[in-house]
Amino acid sequence: MIYLCAGIYAEGPTDERFLCKLVDRLLHGIAHDTCSGQFTVEDTRAIQEPRTLRRREADRVTRIAAAIEHAWQSCTLFVIHSDADGDEEKAFRERVHPGIERARQAHSDLAAAACIPVWTTEAWMLADPDAFQKIFERPVPVPLPLDIEAVRDPKTLLESTLQSLGVVPGRGFEGYDAQLGDHVRLDSLQRLSAFRAFESNLRAAVALLAGRR
Repeated sequence: MIYLCAGIYAEGPTDERFLCKLVDRLLHGIAHDTCSGQFTVEDTRAIQEPRTLRRREADRVTRIAAAIEHAWQSCTLFVIHSDADGDEEKAFRERVHPGIERARQAHSDLAAAACIPVWTTEAWMLADPDAFQKIFERPVPVPLPLDIEAVRDPKTLLESTLQSLGVVPGRGFEGYDAQLGDHVRLDSLQRLSAFRAFESNLRAAVALLAGRR
């Protein structure tokens, strides 16, 4: 039996809500392809460093390692998210990889995957217009860009898209991130280079766990 439970260290609550739902869906498919025999996939959860550490304003490397340590007994693999703001290599080098390597000093068998959208996670939420159709039961009034990774401010585009569908700004946006994580089609996301890289990373992490069985 292979037990899969992902812990996501994300940059904010919107990213957490969307990615938790999305990773849940991904893990079931990846486990079916990767794990021979039986497997169990638990709900993906957001992880954070202990509050006492956050109050001391530790650097990001320390916070990532502490969050992984804090969740080590409940999660079997970890997703570390960072928006790239147009430079995926820099985001990985400075905001993801060092934290993973710090955590590996305590846990050499760490299974981890980097999640780095080209600009921000909101681009992934906009990758599939049909997801909005399913949620709102009507199409998006203004067509979304085909090359969503080229949009430099996908957060603003997401907000304007939701407003065009009648959602009130502010607190009214909360919850739609999770719904989009449930409904965005994986084949639409797979058109995006950053998502394909993330899915490959996640597959490698699951394969690592499966190889230890």
